[in-house]
Amino acid sequence: RTGNAGHVGHVVVEPGGQPCRCGGRGCVETVSSGPSMVRWALANGWDPGGVDGSAADAKALGAAAEAGDPVALRAFRRGTDALAAMIASVAAVCDLDLVVIGGGVAKSGALLFDPLRAALAEHAGLEFLSGLRVVPAELGGDAGLVGAAALVESQHRH
Repeated sequence: RTGNAGHVGHVVVEPGGQPCRCGGRGCVETVSSGPSMVRWALANGWDPGGVDGSAADAKALGAAAEAGDPVALRAFRRGTDALAAMIASVAAVCDLDLVVIGGGVAKSGALLFDPLRAALAEHAGLEFLSGLRVVPAELGGDAGLVGAAALVESQHRH
């Protein structure tokens, strides 16, 4: 209707959870985005090691998780479980066979995708979801720019 389909970051995965900028509560963005995982980790005792908190970002959280920090690992597991719940729900509604994940957290590679695929196996129990694949975006952060350029180019051909 408005061209805004696909805002899956606002699927509720934690009813009554943290307020979201969309006005809802418990959206996947409030659990699984890099800044949300960092906020959760800090609130649960993660020490990023920066004197002024400058190291408290998703990249530092990912490095801490890769180094085995238990709070950082729990933050990633919590985020991937919420992502898996959202993906399973959307895939079931839309009969998807492929999900592409972009954004900063997707740069975490196996740290994100291995537990995500494991959690998805638990959430996506319907038989028609058994072949569902989840992959990182090939264009990374440039997907929006490439899409905008393709739209402009297609309008000039007509």
